[in-house]
Amino acid sequence: MGKGWSLRLQKRQAKAGAFAYKRYGQRLEPSLTMSDLIVNHAGSRSRTRSPYPTVSHSVAWVTNLPYVTGGGPQQQIDLYIPTNGNGGPLVVYVHGGGWEHGDKAGDSVNPNNLQWLWKGYAMASINYRLAPSALWPAQIQDCKAAIRWLKARAHEYGYDPNRIAVVGESAGGHLAAMLGTTTGSKIFDVGENLGYPSDVVCAVNLFGVSDLTRLSSAHISTLLGQEAAGNLDLVRSASPVFYVHKDEAPMLIIHGTDDKLVPYDQAEALADAMDRADARYHFHTVVGGGHNPYFGLGVNPRTSNFDVGGGGVGLFEDPDVEPMIIAFLQHYLLDRRADVFRWPN
Repeated sequence: MGKGWSLRLQKRQAKAGAFAYKRYGQRLEPSLTMSDLIVNHAGSRSRTRSPYPTVSHSVAWVTNLPYVTGGGPQQQIDLYIPTNGNGGPLVVYVHGGGWEHGDKAGDSVNPNNLQWLWKGYAMASINYRLAPSALWPAQIQDCKAAIRWLKARAHEYGYDPNRIAVVGESAGGHLAAMLGTTTGSKIFDVGENLGYPSDVVCAVNLFGVSDLTRLSSAHISTLLGQEAAGNLDLVRSASPVFYVHKDEAPMLIIHGTDDKLVPYDQAEALADAMDRADARYHFHTVVGGGHNPYFGLGVNPRTSNFDVGGGGVGLFEDPDVEPMIIAFLQHYLLDRRADVFRWPN
């Protein structure tokens, strides 16, 4: 073979990449080189195993809906509605943030629990007016206004207005507990859509305060203002323990023993009050648990910032916690049961 043919062969080899050429008499046969076999590629692939998820194929995300006329960003709702469902229950998320900050869109400390969409629920996340520009009872008035608005608009968005639960963490847990304990009462109902009750079917209170009379003035002045000192009626008005009654919404209380922001005895006080009233509840203690689902917040005594460790473990480190919340919501919303929820069930 001539020199020109050899150059053409080299070009073909370079172009083909995956082939080498062997000579058998006058024929050239291609063969794969070992370095180019697909089994030796560095990447890998996988695919969802059957059965595939089918509860909710897609979600309509509707943001910044005002629940009061003329309300600003702190009086708005985000909705997450499964598009192939109609008439299902609604779970309302109330963000935390010490009543001073936080947002319905969630943040790195308090992300929304949107995975519950795949359990058969529509979801809403609400904002409420924040301290110190708005003091108590603005926060609970807003939460109740949001619940009433959601009930008034249920036909428009396709969820069941009679199956609404509320879930909150920290300050949101406190407000969720207030919504639960005042179910059946018109207290704090002001403003619009008053033809609809602000009652909820059940409430999940994650490490929220329940008795502000046990806290120092420095802790409660954020929510109540400087008037809180010496004003016992005002302090009691913001404390869920003083609204507990037998027919309130069933409540799931989850709190860690190593919480550095909200003492564990706050949860104990609420559970004890429910025992006295014979109210339905389940109280789960996370041994060593801190103030957060994913990692416990430690408080720097010199700066009051969260830039130190030692804040306990995240509550979801306890493998019972998330399945328990899901089972609690199913018990009262999906299964429509009225008996006391127990874990393990």
